[in-house]
Amino acid sequence: MVVASHRRPAQRLWDSLFAEGLRLMRERLTVYCIFAAGCAFAAWVAAPRVDFYDVLAAHPGALVRTPPVSVVLALALAALFFILPSALRRIDPSFRMTPLRTVVAIVTLASVGAITELGYALAVLPGIAAAVLLSQALVGALLRTRDGARAREIPGVFVGSLRGSVAMTQGHVASTLGVLVASLGIILVPFALALLVLAIAGAAVPPSLVLTAPLLFLTFVYFECVRYALIVRWYRRLAGR
Repeated sequence: MVVASHRRPAQRLWDSLFAEGLRLMRERLTVYCIFAAGCAFAAWVAAPRVDFYDVLAAHPGALVRTPPVSVVLALALAALFFILPSALRRIDPSFRMTPLRTVVAIVTLASVGAITELGYALAVLPGIAAAVLLSQALVGALLRTRDGARAREIPGVFVGSLRGSVAMTQGHVASTLGVLVASLGIILVPFALALLVLAIAGAAVPPSLVLTAPLLFLTFVYFECVRYALIVRWYRRLAGR
């Protein structure tokens, strides 16, 4: 009975995250369906010229460079700029993605990625530490960028978001690392399974790519919505909101 009592809150947490992911996806469902149609069109054009048997036999990693999958990945990247604002409105209901905030997001992602990669190059543990301590920088930078802000404010916002992320996470390193691992699992496991289905179906029946490519994209969108639901909840908890 004690074990069951511990499992129920965890089960409710995951259930609420998956439900929240669905709500986030529905906010921009028309956009995602248009993107999915683009994936289907790209697959229809490329299907006659792509031999998945040869790709998988030569180098399975080359799968991501095939036209159908590369289009899915490109549109998935574009979808992030719709998913992220939807998730951040759970903290700030008036939040909207402006051109300046888009620049802030790109600069923050690139900078945090570079710092983390430098840490991994020096040794694995510094890379992990950097990833944890700076994990809240993107959300913090976007929330710090006020409506009507000017470009000259970006450096201050960027530095403030890095400092804020370190301050928020330095006392919660282990738990934040757990959240990061869980968030990566949320997106990587289902996306990898959907990609495997696409590869197998594409090798056996190439026209099936017209169906599996948009499904791969929508799989990414849904589970990325779930992932950001978790990320935003953890940021709000660390920030004490």
